[in-house]
Order: sequence, then C-alpha cells, then structure tokens
Amino acid sequence: MKILCTSDIHRNPVVAENILKTLDDENIDVFINAGDFLDNNFAYDFFRKLKVRSFIVPGNWDSGLSFESKTVSVDSFGLFEHKGYSFLCIGGGLPFEVKELLKVVSDIDSEKLIFITHYPPYGILDNAWSNVHAGYAGYRDFILKKNPCMHVFGHIHESNGFAKVGSTLAVNSALADYGDGRGYIVDLPGKKIKVVSLNEKKRNPPFKLQSTISRLAGKRKQDIS
Repeated sequence: MKILCTSDIHRNPVVAENILKTLDDENIDVFINAGDFLDNNFAYDFFRKLKVRSFIVPGNWDSGLSFESKTVSVDSFGLFEHKGYSFLCIGGGLPFEVKELLKVVSDIDSEKLIFITHYPPYGILDNAWSNVHAGYAGYRDFILKKNPCMHVFGHIHESNGFAKVGSTLAVNSALADYGDGRGYIVDLPGKKIKVVSLNEKKRNPPFKLQSTISRLAGKRKQDIS
C-alpha cells in the first residue's frame, strides 16, 4: 500500500494541485494530511477533488474543519479501517489520556496501526526555529507504549523529515516554510520511503544561467567586431 503523507499546505493552491497530480502519477492508495490549511473554504474545495481514500486531521489553524465523503474522512478524533490497517486520527491539540487511548487500540496489531496527529511527539522531529522541543509528551508516550507502524504529523516546519523510533516510522510532513514542500510516499508493509517535491518553487540550474550569459557575451562580441 502506497501512502502519501503531507501537512501544513497553508492555503497554497500550487502545492494543492501538485498533491493531486502526485496522487495520480504515483498511483497512491491512501492520502494522509495532518492539518493547517488556514482557510476552510480552500480546504473543502481541495477535499472535493480527492479521489483516493484520505484521512485528514484539522490543525491548530483549522477551526471547525470537518468533512466526510465516500473517500475523505476529516475528523478531530476518529478510528478508521482501510485495507487491513487502522488509522487513528487526533486533530489540533485535542487532550486525551494515554491510558484511555491505549484501551481504544488494545486489540489492534501495532504493525497495522497508523497514528495521525497535527502536533509532533515530544523530542521527535519537533525542534522549532529556536531549537526548543515543541512536541506533545502524550503522543511520545503513546508511540513508545503501542509502537504503531507509523506516526504522521506536521506543525513544526523546521523539522520536516522522518525517523525510526523503535519500530515506529515517524514522519513530519509539514510542507510550508522551512518544510520546503517535501512530502513523503511510504510503501507498506516494508516502510520504504520516497521523498517528493510538492513546492511551487522552480530553480534554474546554474549551467543554464551560464549558458545564457555565454550566448549574450558571444553576441555582444560579434556586435563589437
């Protein structure tokens, strides 16, 4: 199963279109987004275009965001089943008791559980610009005790990336700002990762610039002669 993980689109229409194109081009089975669209109308328009099974949690800037269709589930707290996997979704900063959450998933095989939150777990891909840890201790406790297959989150753009925590693959897929538009395709059950660029930025390679300069210089030389 191929999963595209993203977060923090931040109302960027180019990034949203690049996500939709990637879902088609890469034959993605499941789309995960960990919130922060910044504009509910923008988010709803994006949700209506999603054709693959999608699990989305609201971010701290997504007040009142909720959506449900045949393919898309947007929920502040929900547990969903798809293709033999369970997707546990917790949006924003919703408080919970770790013991109670562990009871909810007690019968689920850890390697079949995918945890989706907006905030990162404390001490794991959560270093903010000031180099302080900005994650949530409750999420860290949960993944250390349950060892889910994956934990997908965002919010801290500066720590975009992935890491192994025990048997859990932690993925900070925040796209905006220092996230530089990097999304992640995870192939399960092997947890093979492919980095994809979803940013609108387009940079010309230096050799093209040099080639242009050379042509202009040559033309100028001909004019002088």
